[in-house]
Amino acid sequence: MKKLRYGYLGICLGFLIGICFQNINVFAESGETETEHVSLSEINGEGASEGTDSNSEDDSRNYGSEEDSDSSTSSSSSSGSSGSSNSSAGSSTTDGSGTSSGESSSSSEMTENVGVANNVKIKSYNPGYSNQGEFVELLKLSKNDISLAGLQVIYVTSSGKEYLVHEFSQGSEMVGESLLMRLASSNEVQEVEDFHEVADLTYTRNMSQSKGRIKLVFEENIVDTVCWGLEDDDCFPAFKSSKPTTLVRDLSAEEVEDSFKHIENYVPSYDREKPGLKIIEVPEEIVEPRCRTIEFSEILTYFENSNTEQFIEIFNRSEEKVELSRCFLRYKNKNYALSGEIGANGFLVFYNVPEWGLSLTKNPTSSNTLEIIDADGEVVDKLVYSSGQRKGVSLAMIGFKADGSENWAQTYNVTPGRENIYQQYKTCPIGKVINLETGNCVNETSLVTTLAECPEGKYRNPLTGRCKSYATTASAELKPCAEGYERNPETGRCRKIVKNDGASYELKPETFEEKSEFVAIWSIVAVIAVGVMYILFQYREEIAGAFRKNR
Repeated sequence: MKKLRYGYLGICLGFLIGICFQNINVFAESGETETEHVSLSEINGEGASEGTDSNSEDDSRNYGSEEDSDSSTSSSSSSGSSGSSNSSAGSSTTDGSGTSSGESSSSSEMTENVGVANNVKIKSYNPGYSNQGEFVELLKLSKNDISLAGLQVIYVTSSGKEYLVHEFSQGSEMVGESLLMRLASSNEVQEVEDFHEVADLTYTRNMSQSKGRIKLVFEENIVDTVCWGLEDDDCFPAFKSSKPTTLVRDLSAEEVEDSFKHIENYVPSYDREKPGLKIIEVPEEIVEPRCRTIEFSEILTYFENSNTEQFIEIFNRSEEKVELSRCFLRYKNKNYALSGEIGANGFLVFYNVPEWGLSLTKNPTSSNTLEIIDADGEVVDKLVYSSGQRKGVSLAMIGFKADGSENWAQTYNVTPGRENIYQQYKTCPIGKVINLETGNCVNETSLVTTLAECPEGKYRNPLTGRCKSYATTASAELKPCAEGYERNPETGRCRKIVKNDGASYELKPETFEEKSEFVAIWSIVAVIAVGVMYILFQYREEIAGAFRKNR
């Protein structure tokens, strides 16, 4: 009986121990599924199953071939299904993505929780030597979708000049393991009607085949970079036209961050049915205008000692205070964000400080324009100032003209933050007064000095203030002209006498008889005689017959 009791007790203990081990195993698997941990070996296709020898395979599988992509997908699916099979023993269930069904698993929340900085890298670059054409391929290290909004792809030339290749807009999400960008002018893109057949997106800035650098920049921080042909320590060998290759990140290396190598016949990963980029439509934000009542009031550009004296004064003409955030000041095609608030009918002054980075041209040779831009992009006021600015003198709005337009004038009474006051001339120190003709301060005695009278025969020139001799009168005795010269009565000067050699010869007229009438009469008589003779000759027989008949 005692042995039977011990037997029952052993069975119970064994049953309890079995249940405990089963629960411990379920909890361990559930914890692995809920915790996101992406290793480089998993991204590279390693560790999918035990006993796989990664060193025995060809190096090409490390660079995103279709077979590797499929094997990586199948391993993830099997892991997820394993977690699902044990879900009945636990209090929470998991789907194939490894997200607990008891938690909120929306795509937007996952996107927000995964940062760009540590999860997006440059996978490969081809400058266009090979039959693949120029392309840039990006790699996603996270299993979750990643928001790419604000991520910039920048190309740096060998001289250090930077060009923006592409900037991802709001709503851009990387949903695939790879994202393919192709040059828009490449044959691969030109030969298809829709570029989505061969790439996730296209770009127009082509990159050098010999030397250059590509950078991924997010929020002014470099996320990743790769360079070729340069003398920098982190650069890789240049491309060779005789041996076309693609510069591909070596995911099998121990230090993947800085490891690239040239691969021949590399084919980037892209499947139109499963693109790497998804664009989510972001509802356009309705921005209410807020700076419609803000206008320029006074500026000072031509400083006396330092450009920190420069300032821009704005005025709020409304009866309510205005919040200036999201409004801008535009100068030379560059926007400067305004901040703070300005009270009702109040002034606000922005001085030239290094933190703001705005320096006005003190006396431009051509017109310069300042603009106030509202939050909705509308230009609410514009101020144009040109050459002719004077040192220490501000340009201020002094009331309105008769036609209702603003009256801007230079004033010596500089009043930043206060109501403008027009002052035409500068304020002179004690003992000096304004010379109204020059606008300069002069000694008080210099304007009242009595000038001495001019000597006899001279008078004071009103233009120069100097003494000048009177002009000689016309009645003054003139010196006789030299022999062979005579005096010109118009100018009073001597001129050479010009001789006429033909003046001493007498002109004798010749008379001629008018014979034109005589010649004309005899010509008419001759014509008539010839005519009569012609008639007599033609009718001679008739005339002779007539004479015979009369006899």
